[in-house]
Amino acid sequence: MSDLKEVDISGIKFSSTVFPTAEDMALWESLTHEQRKAVEARDVEEGYASGLAEPCTMADVIAEARADDDIKSE
Repeated sequence: MSDLKEVDISGIKFSSTVFPTAEDMALWESLTHEQRKAVEARDVEEGYASGLAEPCTMADVIAEARADDDIKSE
């Protein structure tokens, strides 16, 4: 496997934040194994770099997911 830092994934952006859309699933399926691993590594690194999350309840998480879904269905 190549070094993940050398895999160009600069143009790979997913639109969904909670549940993958059909377009995001198609994009994921089109990626090579190396690209998938590089995307996973990038997303993990971005998560660590973003700092601590604000405390929230499960009800808050569910409400945010529902609100995101409502926005996309408009």
